Amino acid sequence: MKIAIYYPWVYLRSGVERMMLELVRRSRHDWTIFTSHYYPDQTFPEFSDLQIVELSRISVKRGYLAVSAAAVTILKQKIDLSDYDVLVVSSEGLGDFITFRNHDVPVVCYCHTPLKVIHDRFVREKYLNENPRMKLPFIIFSGIFRFFDRLAWKRYKHVFCNSNEVRKRILSSGLAPNEKVEVLRPGLDVKQMQPTWVFEKYFVVVGRIKWWKNVELAIESFREFKRRNPEFNEFKLQITGQVENGSEGYFAMLSDIAGDSGDVIFKRDPTESELLDSYRSSYCLLFPSLNEDWGMTPLEAMSFGKPVIAVNQGGPRESVVDGVTGYLVSPEPGAFADAMARLAGDSELARRLGEAAAARVQMYDWSYFVERFDTYLDSLSGRKDS
Repeated sequence: MKIAIYYPWVYLRSGVERMMLELVRRSRHDWTIFTSHYYPDQTFPEFSDLQIVELSRISVKRGYLAVSAAAVTILKQKIDLSDYDVLVVSSEGLGDFITFRNHDVPVVCYCHTPLKVIHDRFVREKYLNENPRMKLPFIIFSGIFRFFDRLAWKRYKHVFCNSNEVRKRILSSGLAPNEKVEVLRPGLDVKQMQPTWVFEKYFVVVGRIKWWKNVELAIESFREFKRRNPEFNEFKLQITGQVENGSEGYFAMLSDIAGDSGDVIFKRDPTESELLDSYRSSYCLLFPSLNEDWGMTPLEAMSFGKPVIAVNQGGPRESVVDGVTGYLVSPEPGAFADAMARLAGDSELARRLGEAAAARVQMYDWSYFVERFDTYLDSLSGRKDS
C-alpha cells in the first residue's frame, strides 16, 4: 500500500520524529512523509533517506499569532492523495487540521497528545500560573481551537494513541468515541541500547529542554539532595538535550538556577551518539516532566539498565514499576531528593533496579508497534472512502 503521513514539523530529535522514522523505515508499506516545516540539520539524519515532501511552510514559533497562522495554513492545505491508499496524521494538536481538505482516503490518527496546553490540566495550570496576564487570550484561543479541533477529529476512521494517559485526554475532551481509540505504545531498539553496568556518580536528565518538561524540578531536587546528604558530594547532575527555538529564555533561567558550582553540567544540542552516551555511564535517570504523555526517555534509560526516578503522573506510571525498576514520586524536590539518596547510598539497589528495568523494557521493542500498525493498514486495503 502507499501511505501518506503528515506531521507539521520535522525538525527535532524528539520522540515524535523517532516514532515516524521507525514506523516508515520498518513498515512493509510504501510511505511518503508530508510536512509543513522540514529542517534536516536538527532532526535525525536518517530522514534524508526517506521520501519527504515539504508543503506550504509554517513557523515553529509557539505564540498565539504564530500558532493561529500555522493552523490556518494547515487547514487550507490540500495534498494530492490520488496515488495514496491512506493518510496517517501524526498528531500533537495542529496536525489534525490537515483533515479538513484531505479526507478522500481513509484518515488514521496516531495521537501523541491532543494539544497539551489545552488538554493537559497540569501543563495548563503551570502555563497560566507563570503567565497570569495571558489568561484572557488563552481562554479565547482555547475556545476557538477546541471548536475546530473537534470538527477535524470527526474525519478520523481510527485513532492510535501512545498511552492510557493520552487515551483519557482524548475521551474526556470528546474528541473521539471509545470504540475508535486504541493504545499502541511506541518502542525502542532494544538491541542497540544494551546495559553497560557502569554506574558513574552522576544523575542524568535527557530530552528536549522545554518549559513543560519541568527541568527546573530536577535541578532543585539535586540541590536538595546535596544539601541533605553532604556525604554524596561527588555526585553531579548532567542535563542533555536540544534547546528549541523560543526556549532560550527558559534555558537561561535553568542556567541561573544551576549556578556556577560546576556540579550541574549542561550538554546542549547533543548528537544522537552523545545523547545515548549520557545514559550509558549514568547512575540513574531523573524524569521531572509533569503528566508526561508517554515518555521515551525512561524507556531508553531502562534499556541501558538504569533505574528511573519519575513524577508519579501520566505515561511513566505505565512504564516504570515503583520500587522495582525505579521510583514514582510526587513532583517536589524533597521527594526526588529522598529517592536519589536511597539509590546513591546503595549501589547494589541501583544495580538491582537497573536489571529489572532492562528486563521490563524488552516488551517495548519496535517490532510489535510496527506490526500492529501495518496490520491495521492492511485491513483498509482497497478502500477509497472516508
